[in-house]
Amino acid sequence: MTALIRPRRVVNGVFFGLVLAALAYGGIQGWQSGWFVDRSRDAGFVLSDISVEGATRTRQGDVLAALDVDTGMPILAIDLIAMKERLETLPWVKTAVVSRVFPGSLVVKVSERQPFALWQADGKVHLIDAEGIIITSRGLAEFTGLPLIVGAGATRDLPSLVTLLDDAPEFKGMIKSAVRIGGRRWDLVFTNGIRLKLPEDMGSYSARMAWSDFRTLEKQDQLLAREIDVIDMRLHDRMVLRVSPAGKAQMDGRESAT
Repeated sequence: MTALIRPRRVVNGVFFGLVLAALAYGGIQGWQSGWFVDRSRDAGFVLSDISVEGATRTRQGDVLAALDVDTGMPILAIDLIAMKERLETLPWVKTAVVSRVFPGSLVVKVSERQPFALWQADGKVHLIDAEGIIITSRGLAEFTGLPLIVGAGATRDLPSLVTLLDDAPEFKGMIKSAVRIGGRRWDLVFTNGIRLKLPEDMGSYSARMAWSDFRTLEKQDQLLAREIDVIDMRLHDRMVLRVSPAGKAQMDGRESAT
């Protein structure tokens, strides 16, 4: 739940008076002293309300546990930096901003990680974001429609895959898995089982160029609707297709009549 909090002018006046008193009491040391915190508490500057924005997947209980504060404590005694750091250790939280709104409110703004893929490593499956950061390894049934990332160096080289998929929104939901081969290049497996082999990002023909060529050919010739198993785009001057068993049967005239 979020709230818009508007501090009253009279409160600002009281706070301004306290600041002047603190500076008169001991300069910057007066501002940082327990004396100033005590005076602010006596003036009513105590925590009474917490509002949280942006925490969609992060549980409220986890947010409150990370904040680790109680109502009634002096609001100036709260360490905002420590709160931010604790919040950003929560699995779904990417960034957090915590601010005071006088006289007694805390406003927490959370930006959460966005699920990008499932990563399989050492026999375990993890939900990761586009930076390769593990979000969670539990409750993954909701995310089975995301691509499965496998292979040595897959998360290290994830930026190159993110770039490819961002270039081709028309294939959203059609990529079943992305396999990092030898830590050098990607194979993309579509939901219909067809495997697209992309080249290494070396030399004059890059994975992004091959991906662009494939997208053009797919638009023209509907390759993904054909009876093929593999589309090999690793060579810049040719495309190699491996026909599926059903396709071979058709070519040999052995397809059953329907």
